[in-house]
Amino acid sequence: MPPRARTADLLAVQDALARLPEEQRAAVALVLIEGLSYKEAAHIMEVPIGTLTSRLARGREALQEMLGETTGALP
Repeated sequence: MPPRARTADLLAVQDALARLPEEQRAAVALVLIEGLSYKEAAHIMEVPIGTLTSRLARGREALQEMLGETTGALP
C-alpha cells in the first residue's frame, strides 16, 4: 500500500475514533490499541467486565460502520 493510502487510512481511523462516545472510545483504546485484557481495562474504567464488553462491542460496530467495514475486520 502506498504511503499516501496508509496516511489516509490512519486519518480515517483517527477521525472515526474521535467520533465515538467517550465510553466506547476508552474501551476501544484500552483493549484494541493498548492491548490490555478485559479485566485490566474494566478495572481502569471502574466498570464491570460486562459493561466494558458492551462498550467495546458497540465501539467496534460503530467504527466498522463509519469506516465502511462490514467484513468484521476489527478484532
